[in-house]
Amino acid sequence: MKEKIYNIDYYDYELPEELIAQFPYEKRDEAKLMVLDKTTGIIRHEIFKDIINYFKEGDILVLNDTKVLPARIYGVKEITNAKIEVLLLKELKNNTWECLVKHQKRLNIGTKINFSEELIGKVIELKENGITIIEFKCDGVFVEILDKIGAMPLPPYIKEKLEDKNAYQTVYATNLGSAAAPTAGLHFTNELLDNLKEKGVRILNVTLHVGLGTFRPVNENDIRNHDMHAEYYEITDEVAEELNNAKLNNKRIIAVGTTSLRTLESNYTKYGEFKSTKEETNIFIYPPYKIKSVNGLITNFHLPKSTLLMLVSCLSSRDKIINAYKEAIKKEYKFFSFGDAMFITNLNFKSNLKKHKEILKNIKHKEIIFNNFLILKGNNNIILSAPHAFKQLRNGKSKNNEINTSNICKLLHYYTGCHAIYTINNTNYDANYDKENPYREYLIKYINENNIKFLIDIHGIEHTCKYNIIIGTNYYKNVNNDIDKINSIIKIINENLTNNIVVDKKFKAREKTLANHINQNTGIKCIQVELIKDYRKLKRKPKLFNEVIKTFIKIVECVKEG
Repeated sequence: MKEKIYNIDYYDYELPEELIAQFPYEKRDEAKLMVLDKTTGIIRHEIFKDIINYFKEGDILVLNDTKVLPARIYGVKEITNAKIEVLLLKELKNNTWECLVKHQKRLNIGTKINFSEELIGKVIELKENGITIIEFKCDGVFVEILDKIGAMPLPPYIKEKLEDKNAYQTVYATNLGSAAAPTAGLHFTNELLDNLKEKGVRILNVTLHVGLGTFRPVNENDIRNHDMHAEYYEITDEVAEELNNAKLNNKRIIAVGTTSLRTLESNYTKYGEFKSTKEETNIFIYPPYKIKSVNGLITNFHLPKSTLLMLVSCLSSRDKIINAYKEAIKKEYKFFSFGDAMFITNLNFKSNLKKHKEILKNIKHKEIIFNNFLILKGNNNIILSAPHAFKQLRNGKSKNNEINTSNICKLLHYYTGCHAIYTINNTNYDANYDKENPYREYLIKYINENNIKFLIDIHGIEHTCKYNIIIGTNYYKNVNNDIDKINSIIKIINENLTNNIVVDKKFKAREKTLANHINQNTGIKCIQVELIKDYRKLKRKPKLFNEVIKTFIKIVECVKEG
């Protein structure tokens, strides 16, 4: 596994070409926003302007205030008039630039290139991979000439012409010098930034002039052999001081864009703190490296096999990032420079009765089945079941309901994207014990149609029971003898909720149960989970109930496959 993470193919994924954004959003902050919990992998879908809801007073937001040069210029060779396309990368000294030349083979040292009546270039050095050092002579101010003759250096996957140059600049761009935009920042408007400030978010600027290092493709099978191109960055005294204070006081630091993150991480790891400096960085961040400088990242969706995809994997994990990308493709997010955004952070699941009640109130039932149960359609391969959420008959006798089991299903559907099925009316059968009933029949059909891999059947346990949680597996038969998976679940419960848990004692989930029936008829792994009453008291025990939700979020992530 360790060698696998260094293989370039490990960072590949398939993207339909129609999802590559060709145009900027007319309203920057109305792009889609995927919020990814970096620890659990939980995904939420938002609109970018609603990102303000994920910030609190005291948070630090770090922007890269670099400004893009119209750095793509076109010229012709003297004498032959052969066409030459040049991308300015960075200025080495006065009017001498490191450039990327598309047809470098047409050039020799000393070749002169005419770009306009005001601008002539002379090749003074030829390097590998198209890198060329060109000395420019101009009749006027260099940047003013560029503004007249240069084009915005849009990446090659954008085929459409950019009508407005400012659409490829962030609204806060001030320091001219980049060969490409820090595109995550394109989503911000001045109004949104003002609203964040009013909320008490401190906004700081660093500068990294984006060059070849950020976007150069990886051509090595072993990513450790890839050389990053150096890029220039600046951090001021004031910004360094505020960042260090934020670290000292456990304030969240959120970077906008991979360029801001590379600036902060390079600086923090080099000096052991944030330090004012003007220097270059060639930091290459890839798994299993763990980010130290920031708590979260606002970014776009990046190219397959790119250094940027490797970088964002270090904030969470490669598997969680690739899973999020698959979800983005399914939801038809737009990718790359002009595409939609992702916020990688830690979602806080607070003990907040009001918040839980609001979620439960707003969950929309996707499909009502018959008159007594429903399905909430999810986006992964886990389904939760609460067959006793309302009263049911067992052997002709009415059995008390376990209504909060359906609340657990609904909240976990919201937080994790798992599927859920639960009763919504009293039934004249017992969905857990009666061999043939509509609940079981539809559940089998739904599992087969939606590629479900794991069922967690949730029940309540009477208050007289001496255990807090009982898991029934029918002696591991219902989980196809996957003992390791059950041990992983037990470990999560032990570390986050309780040690008072047993497997296959008192409730074994044997032949008559829903868990056994589903396993026998679909082949998927199934467990029955019995919870004591205190674990189900949303109103009376909100803090404890919240710990149950947090624990089961981790369980869902543990049992999720693919």
